[in-house]
Amino acid sequence: MFKLRMILILPLFLWSGCLSPDPGGKAQEMGIEVKRRTKQESRAPKALDPKILMARSFGESPMLSERVAQGNLPPVAERLPENPLVVVPIDTIGVYGGSLRRALTGDIVQTAGVNKTLSENLMGLERPLPNRVVLNLAEHYEYQDAGRVAIFKIRKGIKWSDGHPFGVDDILFWYHDIEMNENARNSPLPPSVWLVDGEPIGIEKVDDYTLKVFSPKPLGRVLFALSLDTVAYPKHVLSQYHPKYNANATYEAFRDSTTSAQLIMKPGIPRLSAWVPVEWIRGQRLVYARNPYYWKVDSAGNQLPYADRLVFNVIQDPQVILLKFVNGELDLFGRYAQIDMFPTLQSEERRGKFELRITGPERGPAFYLNWDTPKPALREAFRNKAVRVALSQAITREEINQIVYHGLLEPSGYAFARSSPYFSDALYKKYSAYDPHLAKELLDNAGYRDSDGDGFREFKDGSRFELNLDVTPGARVSICELVADHWREVGVKVNLNIGLRDMIWPRRNNGEFDVHTWSLEGPADPLGRLNDWAIMGPNVPFWHRNAFTEGPDWLHEATDLIMKVLTTVDEKEVFGYMMRVHELHSENVPVIVVGFPYHVWGASTRLGNVPYQNSASSVHRGWSRPVYHEQIYIKQ
Repeated sequence: MFKLRMILILPLFLWSGCLSPDPGGKAQEMGIEVKRRTKQESRAPKALDPKILMARSFGESPMLSERVAQGNLPPVAERLPENPLVVVPIDTIGVYGGSLRRALTGDIVQTAGVNKTLSENLMGLERPLPNRVVLNLAEHYEYQDAGRVAIFKIRKGIKWSDGHPFGVDDILFWYHDIEMNENARNSPLPPSVWLVDGEPIGIEKVDDYTLKVFSPKPLGRVLFALSLDTVAYPKHVLSQYHPKYNANATYEAFRDSTTSAQLIMKPGIPRLSAWVPVEWIRGQRLVYARNPYYWKVDSAGNQLPYADRLVFNVIQDPQVILLKFVNGELDLFGRYAQIDMFPTLQSEERRGKFELRITGPERGPAFYLNWDTPKPALREAFRNKAVRVALSQAITREEINQIVYHGLLEPSGYAFARSSPYFSDALYKKYSAYDPHLAKELLDNAGYRDSDGDGFREFKDGSRFELNLDVTPGARVSICELVADHWREVGVKVNLNIGLRDMIWPRRNNGEFDVHTWSLEGPADPLGRLNDWAIMGPNVPFWHRNAFTEGPDWLHEATDLIMKVLTTVDEKEVFGYMMRVHELHSENVPVIVVGFPYHVWGASTRLGNVPYQNSASSVHRGWSRPVYHEQIYIKQ
């Protein structure tokens, strides 16, 4: 019987120094100040003075000092761990006070926006650019037994936001009692990042502050897996709702109490984040107040965060979010920034209320061809490499760049991003040149010709070569309209199916589409969303749900190589495997990619310590986490 492979697996970051290219030339051509993309040199101390740590002479927010003076809170020296994480601010030591103001288009349906901002894990991705994995809740780790065992030491003295000690038991509660308990978790399958050959990775307690992770194969992905959202829940609070610890509890009630929204938004559930929820008005607003037990300090010894509050206003329309940002009612704008907003942002910037940032390139628009579309004739066409190459080379990418992206798109084919350690310029450009004559020739030779002279080719069964293109409203529609015109010019009829995400996304997940357009998920880290790149289990990748039994040899080869990467800690071997994976994907062009755009976002000029650089990639928890909210301050 086939054991379920890992549906989503995240590997160890194996590189450093893989910065995105500085688009200074492009910026100058567009009249955009290059300084936004230059590296920031911090004026803050580069390290914490050991005397501060020895004397435990930390600074804290005045609002917390008042609570200490009133006897309602222990002194800051007692609230911080023995070895707090030291954060060197992006620019300078900040000041305390004020609120950071952001927006979400929804609360319950937009938990990712909050999670990416607030969640903490044992490890973390370097910020603002995710060049490497760094220590976070853990202060030390080491591999043993050729990478089959990883030992993590947690910072001693970290506390939950209610003052209760945090330790390994909280991690084991999350892992054994929830994620690996089919009755307790809120998903049908366990998180496959913690599966090897269908079996759970071992996690056990060495002592209160030492965690052992082990597997029959090397843990090539564990550091990156421990850099994402969370691997711990407050056992001292949530165990009362769990049937294992309370005979009167039910799993149904436990699941209802531990949804993603409840855990991240409901006041009263302790957290390890910089701010904790204190107000949740459904569909209107989320208010987070500073965590008095937050375990990070700046390089001058001041407890973070600087801002007293983090406020998310629920605003369903991204255009209204844009309006409120340019009017100075919101401080940060990036999660919902779209390229068609760029002219407005560039024009309004001169008022001085905000400053634009342009980073990248990453996450380009992609057209996912359904290799298992319910239409047999179209399915046969999509599985023909010549057809896929023709569709790719029929696109005028530079036209899309100028019309939709205002010159902020790097035309490319289906390839890994420049920020990837496996980047190849030749593969980046493969099948991306506009060549309609070649496209027509390829389609002709593949047996798809216009026999009746109506301007459209026919499938081999005599029906018209026609497809439906699923797209959500916004800038993607403009891209799809242009691509539809390009494909019509070579004899392929395209019908746009424009619908809300709630309609389009289920069609994608259920394999009910012809072509689905979205941003290319995970291009900066090709191992970050393997469900979209490899045969990691039944019904994946979503564009070829039958790949396990019907997939081409090249995709099976790429999958086997990726499986080796995930259980390899030898960097040279990993590099060789991934370069071959890159070649296989780019040569066979299973997905049609337009290019990699620069990401436009902005920050209020009333804020300090906002980075110039960023990563918008979801696998890097972008756009939110790279902004490094806890070290941003409001200028006085």
